[in-house]
Amino acid sequence: MTRPPRRAERTDALARDDDHPNTPPAPSTTRSFDAAKASHALLPRALRRRALVVDCDTDRDSYASDQPVRLRVTVRNRFPLPLQLRTTAPVPWTWSVDGVDRASELDSLPDETGTLRLARRETKTFEAVWYQRIRVAADEWVAVAPGAHTIGVRLLVADPTDRLAATTAVHIE
Repeated sequence: MTRPPRRAERTDALARDDDHPNTPPAPSTTRSFDAAKASHALLPRALRRRALVVDCDTDRDSYASDQPVRLRVTVRNRFPLPLQLRTTAPVPWTWSVDGVDRASELDSLPDETGTLRLARRETKTFEAVWYQRIRVAADEWVAVAPGAHTIGVRLLVADPTDRLAATTAVHIE
């Protein structure tokens, strides 16, 4: 009668000691690096702003009176790094018609701050609709006169050069 070979058995063979130098780190600790925050801390503000391109356009150049104007805003990160910018309001951008913010002479933006985060080479698209009116009182809106009007958009960051802004022209018939 032959006996099978004896094996040495260890009961702690699969147990790991967290303090042992060969123990790999837990997966959550390897993924805790936030590249957007790092780029915010390491890249100069001027360089981060130069990486962004702001553009705006409408679906048409000419509109009939009282026809809604659809505005599309794109913000593109040209860098192969994620970016994060502090904004002066909770929303990252605002628009204006002939210099009147959000087509309202009354409302002002909140004093809270926010952030705009873009992944590497990411393009974000925002949309708004202008109903060809300017708000002049809490409950009164006035239709704009026919003719050419300039719609402007800008990111809500402290930018003295207005580099992070764009305009487009529309004609109201």
